[in-house]
Amino acid sequence: MSAAEAHYKSYPTIGACGIDCGLCPRHHTKTGSRCPGCAPPGFLDMGGQWYKMTRCAVRDRGYETCAECSEFPCYRFEGWDAGDSFVSHLNSIANLRAIKERGIEGFAEQQRKRIALLETMLGEFDEGRSKSYCCLATALLPIDDLETALSAAQREVAETGIPPDDKKSRAKVLHGLIDSAADRLGITLKLRK
Repeated sequence: MSAAEAHYKSYPTIGACGIDCGLCPRHHTKTGSRCPGCAPPGFLDMGGQWYKMTRCAVRDRGYETCAECSEFPCYRFEGWDAGDSFVSHLNSIANLRAIKERGIEGFAEQQRKRIALLETMLGEFDEGRSKSYCCLATALLPIDDLETALSAAQREVAETGIPPDDKKSRAKVLHGLIDSAADRLGITLKLRK
């Protein structure tokens, strides 16, 4: 199949495999290595490649995600969520089940909320070393807990007078609140290798 004949995804921030591509550090980088997400139109021209699940679901079958496939979860998912790559695989199968249950648009709306929270965190609290941490937190923590932590962090930096350019102090506040939420929920904010 040529690039011109290939299928592409309408929701590139949602991986065919269920990974939250829109919550990946490489998707939020400002350098030339920015990942465009999962198989958006023209991604092959940007140096993108088909990986096994995208090749099967998107290119070969024309699906948006593996959730549309009657064979889901197939053998390709064996051990898939046991470890991570540069982004968490932990919720990918649960994400696909949510897509199967609620539909892609319902899931995409939830993910748009997560992306907006992530962008606020990165804009207001990233001292240059928090991108991966914030991406992981927004992928793994429930939205309500993320909103609560972010609001509390914004309130605390305003009340204590931490200036916008003191990102190191601001990051420390946000990290403390997110870590507390993660500990309470039993969620580890580290990639599993």
